[in-house]
Amino acid sequence: MIHRLNLKQLDAFRAVMIAGSTADAAQLLNISQPAVSRALQNFEASVEYPLFERRNGRLFPTPEAERLFLELDKLYSSFDHITNVMKRIQPASDGHISIVASTPTAQRFLPEAFAAFQERRPNVSISLRIVVKRETRKCLESQEFDLAILSLPVDYPTANVRHLVSVDGVAILPEAHPLAARETIHAADFEREKFISIVPDTVLRARVDGAFKSHGIERTRMFLETQSGASICQMVRAGMGVSVIDPFNAQAFGDVGLAIRPFSPRVRFDYGMVFPLNARTTPLALEFSELLSERTKSLDMTGYSTM
Repeated sequence: MIHRLNLKQLDAFRAVMIAGSTADAAQLLNISQPAVSRALQNFEASVEYPLFERRNGRLFPTPEAERLFLELDKLYSSFDHITNVMKRIQPASDGHISIVASTPTAQRFLPEAFAAFQERRPNVSISLRIVVKRETRKCLESQEFDLAILSLPVDYPTANVRHLVSVDGVAILPEAHPLAARETIHAADFEREKFISIVPDTVLRARVDGAFKSHGIERTRMFLETQSGASICQMVRAGMGVSVIDPFNAQAFGDVGLAIRPFSPRVRFDYGMVFPLNARTTPLALEFSELLSERTKSLDMTGYSTM
């Protein structure tokens, strides 16, 4: 018998499906990894059929989990819409902005921009929804946002997309790795290193793979894949290998145990602002978009920016 739904368990399940691991799900929910694991185990016991296969310490969703996630995401989209409506009519505030963002910009760039904006507009409330690649199309189709900051390109009318910034991918290594002594990492340097990749069918994977192929470099030790740049950084910091990722994720984890170096050949990443199609962009959203544009002019990517 399936028991009554528990929202904390649903949150944990959805976060693991989005992030790909209990560690990354814990970051999304701002709770401990053991708490996520417990909630997930209790949820599986409640539904009475397996939701994940566990192999080599990794979680792989079952077909039942994928089906459940699709239905659950519809429910959460409704919750997001209701929450957005409630915030928009809240009389005590000076307004509300609903932001959608891809994971890299949400790691460091956007939190700092939010802080700067709220210095100007202390009574404006902001909601941020972080989306992974497979959620982007559905999120844009819903039109339930004031502004989206996403990896480019996106399948969306160009008139409603504004380029924000281009940055170069960086090499990341454990701080004590011998190659960390070099000023620049070249593709050939990583040919025989344990290389940690993002999952296939992503912009990051396609561009990084293309950089190595363009120089005829075949990485012979690609044993690890994960669903997020944050997870890649954690694995590299733990000494499990090396990688090439966007500088936003790298800088978010580069304070302790992670060496960040320029990478050759150049791997370019583009980010842009996406505006709603059927509604006039709100003055607050326009103001925030201008702030983002201004901040990219002085964006500190330690020499890696190509604006």
